[in-house]
Amino acid sequence: MKKYLESFSQRLFADLKINEEVSLAVSSEESDFIRFNQSKIRQNTSVNQHDLMLTYQSNQRLYKTKFSLTLDLEVDLKFALAKIKLLREQLNNTDENPQFFAMENNGTSEVYKKNDRPDTTQLMALISDTFKDSDLAGFWTSGPIRQASINSKGQFHYFETDSFFFDYSLYNGPRAAKGFYSSAQWNEKAFLAKAHESKNTLSLLSRPQVKVSPGAYKSYLEPMALAEIMGMFSGGALSRNSYEQGYAPLKKLNEKEKLLSKQFSLIEDNTLSFDTHFNSIGEIVPDKLPLIENGELKNFLTSTATAKEYKLQSNQADPTEALRSFEVRAGTLEKSEVLNNLGKGLYLSNLHYINWSDVQAARITGMTRFACFWVEGGEIVGPIQDLRFDDTIYNLFGDNFGAFTKHQEIFTSTSTYLRRSMGGMKVPGVIINSFNFTL
Repeated sequence: MKKYLESFSQRLFADLKINEEVSLAVSSEESDFIRFNQSKIRQNTSVNQHDLMLTYQSNQRLYKTKFSLTLDLEVDLKFALAKIKLLREQLNNTDENPQFFAMENNGTSEVYKKNDRPDTTQLMALISDTFKDSDLAGFWTSGPIRQASINSKGQFHYFETDSFFFDYSLYNGPRAAKGFYSSAQWNEKAFLAKAHESKNTLSLLSRPQVKVSPGAYKSYLEPMALAEIMGMFSGGALSRNSYEQGYAPLKKLNEKEKLLSKQFSLIEDNTLSFDTHFNSIGEIVPDKLPLIENGELKNFLTSTATAKEYKLQSNQADPTEALRSFEVRAGTLEKSEVLNNLGKGLYLSNLHYINWSDVQAARITGMTRFACFWVEGGEIVGPIQDLRFDDTIYNLFGDNFGAFTKHQEIFTSTSTYLRRSMGGMKVPGVIINSFNFTL
């Protein structure tokens, strides 16, 4: 694929005129998609697709256009040149862009991340056998994903990873236990341990339901539950552009009116390789960028466009200024000590429907979901009904913070709309000493 893109881009750029710049953002995949229902394979699909976003700019103006590559060089080149000719003709109908900046040569690089795992056929047999006595609904995705960022100034960055995830639920009538497995390298022992854990959780759902009244409770959030909350940090909370425009859930943290626990550190860590080592315009991103360190806000995600508009220093964040590959640093609480530490309260495996109930106060609301339990005396008593929570980030990770677990789990993006997405996080579980539930 890399050699094809080299030939394609060299010939395309050779046709450009003076003062014209073109960049190419390539997304390519060869993916297996396999769906399970009642522990049987119900859908087995493979998708090969190669998409290209072409950005054409000249005279403070720019256009973007998107199309698919056939990997027939002459066909693709003819189509792309026709697109550029059309954009050239439309250029004068476009206003100047206030965030316009000239393309730069951000160097060349190539990174390959190989996942040493059995082939998909063997893995499907393993999954089917592991859950043969369970009511499983699940979704397996695997295969190479490639991205490239190329421009007419000489820049050429290429990234290829062979990633996978298995997102599944085990059912007992209307009740379910949710599981997720993904890793930098396939580990059968870890997969089987996760499957065993899910089955044990499902068995606890057979106990009588415990009615929990609204109120504040000491709570343990499994890594999957914390991952749902951390998704709120990705959706603009740490974007410098959003902050400058008034969307500022972490304003009080930035202005040091509020602090989080010294145990809370959030790092954009590109060495985890959940996403490319370059952003969507081809800038090489820092290996590690501390965002919140020991409870204090250290950096917003600041793109080059935002930096130019507000006269700030860029940290090469993607133009979306969203988290891409991040970690919540682990704590010291052993997984085996979670129930003893919790004592009496709520054990929350999964959350959903989370959104901001008051952006400026950093207040979030959401619902408990799969496999959430009442705990007394350090033992699980039984499942609870669905509850709605409403609390602030400052309470959860500040005033009412308890402890992070030493154990962490990886959650890669499960988005497959139009194409497989990159991105992910590595997070621990967390004890919260008081978590407010309103319904």
